Amino acid sequence: MAFWSWLKGLVVTRKAMPASDPLSEVRWLSASESPFGVDLLDCRSFSQSMLAVTQDPKVAETYATLRGSSGEQYRGRAPEDSTTCNCDLRYPHKGDTCDGPIFKAEVMEDKWDIYLFDGHLYFARSWTGELEYRAHILFHDDGANVVGVEARKTLVEGDPAYPIAAVDYLIRSHLYRLPVPHPLPKSIGQDPRQLALFSFSQ
Repeated sequence: MAFWSWLKGLVVTRKAMPASDPLSEVRWLSASESPFGVDLLDCRSFSQSMLAVTQDPKVAETYATLRGSSGEQYRGRAPEDSTTCNCDLRYPHKGDTCDGPIFKAEVMEDKWDIYLFDGHLYFARSWTGELEYRAHILFHDDGANVVGVEARKTLVEGDPAYPIAAVDYLIRSHLYRLPVPHPLPKSIGQDPRQLALFSFSQ
């Protein structure tokens, strides 16, 4: 999928009048500078000062309607024209599980809704309801294990490792509320401004 198709309908505005172009402050950090020990694109000056809005009334209406969705429409579905990426992602877990919503966007800066049904995590875009990923998750007495991620073939062909990294990020950041870096696909290049916009949209 082309980079700009991810940004369709997305409008970003400053929370306050800008003193400068926030995208001009986006920069690469080396692994030695990064708190995560890997090369990192620092786009905090941009992402923390922007609001996400849409000029399309239909998108706004869909977003509002989806706030009340139980996610049942996703049960048993895979993303359109998808393929499976096998993986072995492990997370701490104890206690019972309950099918239904496990993360719901509260503001338009939250781009995802996440649901659990029948041993699968469903990752849907909060603005459109489009199902992006489905992950097969196994729950054990002392943890949880994602063993496969389904994503659109076009996304997998562009960067086979990206859907797995994206699902891992969403689980760690949205479900475990951990500060983790957002993965960036190889397919959209290295331009810091485009990468920052992509990351904000995701």
